[in-house]
Amino acid sequence: MTQGTHPDLGVHASDLRTRVEGRNAWISGARGFIGSHLVRRLRSLGAEVHPFVGDIRHGDQVQESITAIRPDLLFNLAAHVDVRRTPALDKEMQATVLGGALAVYKAAAALGSAPLLLQCGTCEEYGTISAPFSETDTPSEPVSPYSRAKLQASQALLKRASSGAVRIVVARPFLTFGPGQQNRQLVPAAIEAALKQTTFPMTRGEQTREFNFVSDTVDGLIRAATTPAVEGSIINIGSGDERRVVDVTHLIFRVAQADVALIEAGALPERPGEVPRFFADVRRCRDLLGHVPTVSLEEGLKQTVAWYREHLRGDGLTAPAKQHRGEPLS
Repeated sequence: MTQGTHPDLGVHASDLRTRVEGRNAWISGARGFIGSHLVRRLRSLGAEVHPFVGDIRHGDQVQESITAIRPDLLFNLAAHVDVRRTPALDKEMQATVLGGALAVYKAAAALGSAPLLLQCGTCEEYGTISAPFSETDTPSEPVSPYSRAKLQASQALLKRASSGAVRIVVARPFLTFGPGQQNRQLVPAAIEAALKQTTFPMTRGEQTREFNFVSDTVDGLIRAATTPAVEGSIINIGSGDERRVVDVTHLIFRVAQADVALIEAGALPERPGEVPRFFADVRRCRDLLGHVPTVSLEEGLKQTVAWYREHLRGDGLTAPAKQHRGEPLS
């Protein structure tokens, strides 16, 4: 159930260090899961990295930060990731996701140097259309306030791309996992249950998803921000490796050396409006970015389980991991 890959492209793609070494990068959402990994990766490649310290909802703080740093690369990852389908989240998502994106754009445009802004969207923007999801597909009506605000932010920025004041790329990463992720998502929640040897109630898990290791997602974002061919457009960041959720859960328990009998598939009802198949069309990602994920699902789970073994205690994650809770995430 996986799309074909072209491993040779990884060999011929430009080295990431040559793309970002010495460049001046500004990042919002830097304390979130993907954002924190992005900060470390960019620094390891020789970029000068400036995490935004402030509230993305306050345009004056955003303006002050960007004006002082004068970056040539901006990564906007600030968002409270919550895909619950409750209207009560609308106000917060509009302020943080849409309002934040427009504040970053306004501050970047005022620099007068046409910097590159990568808006980190989400695969949730596609909604309930048929998979695989392609960048040229028309999304359905968003299913949550989070996905609605993300889609609106993407559309708003792309409309402004033609002005030339800021070069825009909208990257849509697909489901990402790895060390440091909050445990409300499937992978860390299942890992915690497996390591604690507790039951794991879930739906039947017949729906499919793709799961990407965080280092691959981060490298895809960097490639998207440094590839002129995708400026002014949307680009998926993913693998296209489609897996049944129940199969991934079993794999997690096996990697953690836990009894798969603890998995209670079918104990929970299906979520209303559940998308049965959810994975990326990665042709543009592969052909334009030269991005081919290098960490398999199995290897990524081994690394993630090892991290959780070190950081998980009886009452949950230890302090270094808990710093991600409540922060603007992406």
